[in-house]
Amino acid sequence: MKKSYILSVVLFVFALNVFAQQDAQFTLFQWATPYYNAGAIGEQSNTLCFTGIFRQQYTGWNDYGTVDENGKQQKFNTSPQQIYVSMESYLRKLHGSLGIAVIKDKIGYFNNVGVKLGYSFKLRIPTGTLGIGLQAQLLSQKLDPTHFTPIHTDDALINGMDQKTESWLDLDFNFGVFYKADRWNAGIGVTQIAEKIRLSGDKQSFKMSRNLYIHGGYTWVLPWDPSWEILPQALIKTDLAAAQFDLMVLARYNGILWFGASYRIQDAVSVLFGARPFFNSSNNYLKGLEMGLGYSFTTSKLGYKVDRSYGDIEIMLRYCFDIYKEEVFSGYGSTRAIYKNQY
Repeated sequence: MKKSYILSVVLFVFALNVFAQQDAQFTLFQWATPYYNAGAIGEQSNTLCFTGIFRQQYTGWNDYGTVDENGKQQKFNTSPQQIYVSMESYLRKLHGSLGIAVIKDKIGYFNNVGVKLGYSFKLRIPTGTLGIGLQAQLLSQKLDPTHFTPIHTDDALINGMDQKTESWLDLDFNFGVFYKADRWNAGIGVTQIAEKIRLSGDKQSFKMSRNLYIHGGYTWVLPWDPSWEILPQALIKTDLAAAQFDLMVLARYNGILWFGASYRIQDAVSVLFGARPFFNSSNNYLKGLEMGLGYSFTTSKLGYKVDRSYGDIEIMLRYCFDIYKEEVFSGYGSTRAIYKNQY
């Protein structure tokens, strides 16, 4: 217990002195691609999509809180929590897609709420589609250390910390390029490009760091049974000081059910399940419904001890439907009208 307490204090004090924080992370990162790559906004052409992801990270993580009237120190839940909600749509007149997303990232004594508005230009090339996107981002950060009460009160460093609630408002921009072919995709995205645009609050504290994302995936149809598909995915995240790697492999049956596993190096092993229950339906307003669930087993030293993590839980819900009717060519006309670029 003493070692766990020391670790919590060290992490908290370190956080008060660092310059930057990292982006939120998701186990089901394939469904949150526009969060870290603006070029992937509206990756499903001709559709309107709504996506929601809820993640409870390091479930069970508790820290020491205030002391009650009996002199007993209360526990305070500081396990990180992320909520991501987005809406994105392809618009023919704009030759690209618009997207808006809201992210809530609660980590320890911090509460971050961000809004992202972006556009991705879609360029149709013979082998696939290239998306080039830019996002503007407003991020509100709030630090509330009022629940933090140390067991030992004779530490000058801890006693010197400011225990009042503080907040900041930042403006920043994200950029990304995303290529999608019939069976594979790849992209690169940069978040917090400016890194220094502070609208209010302390000008020197808690700015988000610039992050680089490199990702890709492939869809392999089993030649002996085309009803099965194998989908490997990879994501590399780095701030050029440290890097994180996510590897995912899914198996999808008949386009409806999928399951698999993922591994985040030195952090977690996850099992994943999901379904598109109406994928083969003729009803355009039902076939785009998709649900997913992931559970992560913490593999680092943060897990499986008293008041520490016993895993992450993540829930995903997505709903997409076509907003343009399929074009049907009939009758006679110029041969120039036979081929029409949908972008």
